[in-house]
Amino acid sequence: MTGSTSGACVHSGQQNVLNASSDGSAHAAMPMSSDTATSVAATKKKSRRRTASSSQKRRCISTACVACRKRKSKCDGALPSCAACASVYGTECIYDPNSDHRRKGVYREKVDTMKARSATLQVLIEAILNAAEDDVSSVVDRIRSCDNLDSVAQSIINQDLGSGETMPGEDEDTTDFSAVNGEKDLARKMGELRFENGSVRFIGGTSHLLYLGGSQDNAVESGHQTEQLMSVDPLASWTRVTSDANLITHLMKMYFNYHYSYFTTLSKRLFVNDFTKGQANVAARNSTAYCSPLLVNAMLALGCHFTDVAGAFVTPGDSRTKGDHFFAEAKRLILEDDEFARPRLVTVQALALMSVREAGCGREDKGWVYSGMSFRMAQDIGLNLEVTGSNREHMSEEEIDARKITFWGCFVFDKCWSNYMGRLPQLVKTSCNVTKFDIDEEEDSLTWSPLSDKGFDISSKQPSRTRSAALQLSTLCEISSDLMVFFYHPNHIGRSRGKSAELKKLSEIHQRLEHWRKALPTEFEPADGQLPNVILMQ
Repeated sequence: MTGSTSGACVHSGQQNVLNASSDGSAHAAMPMSSDTATSVAATKKKSRRRTASSSQKRRCISTACVACRKRKSKCDGALPSCAACASVYGTECIYDPNSDHRRKGVYREKVDTMKARSATLQVLIEAILNAAEDDVSSVVDRIRSCDNLDSVAQSIINQDLGSGETMPGEDEDTTDFSAVNGEKDLARKMGELRFENGSVRFIGGTSHLLYLGGSQDNAVESGHQTEQLMSVDPLASWTRVTSDANLITHLMKMYFNYHYSYFTTLSKRLFVNDFTKGQANVAARNSTAYCSPLLVNAMLALGCHFTDVAGAFVTPGDSRTKGDHFFAEAKRLILEDDEFARPRLVTVQALALMSVREAGCGREDKGWVYSGMSFRMAQDIGLNLEVTGSNREHMSEEEIDARKITFWGCFVFDKCWSNYMGRLPQLVKTSCNVTKFDIDEEEDSLTWSPLSDKGFDISSKQPSRTRSAALQLSTLCEISSDLMVFFYHPNHIGRSRGKSAELKKLSEIHQRLEHWRKALPTEFEPADGQLPNVILMQ
């Protein structure tokens, strides 16, 4: 009975406490023991302290932890773990701002800042990747020494805009540079093509020769010599080695049939037109010549290597002496007639042909010198530059075409020499802006067939497609040039650029080669009876 009464009293006390906590007016109505009152008072004090402490600790946070967001409970944002996860629920506490889509506005400013910085870094990286090899170090030095990367990036952008580079999709031909005066005109004057007595020379913007008159030391044929040339056969007038026009014709056919089709470095139509007129008629006119004694003798020397006729030998039966007499005449013209001192289109072509002839005879050192003379003279007369503006008024479309095919012929010569000698190219794409030559349908449709000393074998005749093949070969040489510059530049030897960079470049070159092969016209696919120059190109 006593236990029941005691239990009832306890139960009654607990009920009173619950009632007191839910309704303050019950305190006056319900009787309460002193122990119970003391307990309630202590509980209320702790509750007030906890509430005050909680209100002090709780603060406004931008993002709750993942667990609190799932529970929809309050999170104090404490690190490394909030109070709810650490003390109450014992769960893993992870903060993931990106998963809180309600708070995107909080990070908008930070995202904009990161985007701006990313754009700056993108500009700087592209500047390094697109810069010429000689300019990379200067770009890196500017980045290292700067106080603000944004200012460097902006200066690079301004420099690109000022250099006249057009963005993809813009019409490059619509840019007008005529409305510049004063300092801008002086700053942009990068040089000019100078026309002197039928010849062309390029004078750069840093040269004082821009402000001097043209030289007048071009050799002029004497009247007596012109009369002598008029009295001989036009074809034989180009060389002193032989007066046999039939031999000259045969050697020329050999040259054009086998050598010209691969090293296409002149306009065949313009050359043949001047060649058949004879030296006297060409020398009498004050305009660009497409044939010269030096060029003819170089071509005849090469033609000798494809025939066994008696006139091809210096020593009968000794193949080592084939073409030596014509080549000796070419060397005499260079020295005695100062051909090396008179930059002309035909001299560029002749020196290039002489270089490969020496290489074929095992005299690479001499051939390398001739090739260098050819390439330097090509730049001397501005073959590496596009003929634009007022310069086109002084040239016919035929002459512009001849300049283009000569430069890209030299470009092929250069890459062949680089691969053969294991040396870097001398003519690089960064030093030229001349476009590729056009396909001459008339020349490409000319018939090609194997030629021997007995004549043409017409059973295997087909269109020559000379210029079409030359265009494909020039593209292949561009890829070869990039390969040699990247992997064999002296600055890169012994200094690893990293496996990833090398593999990336190899992959890029492989893709370009695959694209080149797939883009070949169907008539250039490997097949029986294919053109010899196309087989060699493949």
